Parts: sequence; structure tokens; C-alpha cells
Amino acid sequence: MSTIETMTQTDTDLALLIDRFMRRIHAGLQLTAPGHDPENVGPGGGIVLLTLAETGEIGLHELTQRVARDKSQMTRMIRSLEGKGLVTRRPCPADGRVSRIQLTDRGRNAVDGLAVALAETIGGILSAASESDRAALHRILARVLG
Repeated sequence: MSTIETMTQTDTDLALLIDRFMRRIHAGLQLTAPGHDPENVGPGGGIVLLTLAETGEIGLHELTQRVARDKSQMTRMIRSLEGKGLVTRRPCPADGRVSRIQLTDRGRNAVDGLAVALAETIGGILSAASESDRAALHRILARVLG
């Protein structure tokens, strides 16, 4: 039996709801992030900075996979963020061909602003949900995302 055959209508409905939720987050961030983005990193740069805040130092290849960008896009993005003093890049001690990327102090400060914009946006979307519903969503996401 294929994956499509084992999917239930509930699975499909959930997938569509999550997609809709993600699009609402993205649209909300487009409106609020400029006030929280003094470094002018934009959505793509914000995703990279937030990912680095979660992972710590990481290889360029793994970062590229985590943010679902192609290698040339990521190389340009890292160059831009490095030029703004938000990230540093250094060769991997085990393999000098591999770049390791990490946030600078300035990058961590930028992440703080982006996190506020994200919290405000999601808070607005979830404003109709009760505290217990929000707590349940938090527990579920913490469990499935590790």
C-alpha cells in the first residue's frame, strides 16, 4: 500500500491547515518584521539566523538542507550576513573544504528582534485560541519537533 493510500482525510485536512497556518505566519511577518529587522536581513536571512540560533555552529551543507535553499542561494545569503557582521564562517578543522557557520553576538541580537516579530505574529493568529488550546499546541509541537 502506498503512502497516499494510507493517508486519511484527517491527515489531508491537517496538512492543509498546517500549510494555511504557515502562510498566515509568513504574511504576518511580512507586515511586522520590518520594525524588528534593523539589519535588513529579510525573510530568507531571518530563517538562516533563526536556524543558526537553534543549531549553533553548523556546516554550510547541513544549513542549506535545513532551510531548503540551493547552494548558490545559501552562499550569497551567508556572504551577505557575514558582511553585516551577523555570522562568521570558518573552515572545518576535520575538512578544510567544509565551511562552518555560526552567529556572532550581533547576529544573536538580530535573532532576538526576529523572535519578537515571530511571537507577535503567531500570537495574533492564535488570539482566538484559549490558553489551554495554546498550551496543548505547545506540548504537541515540542513533542513532534523535539
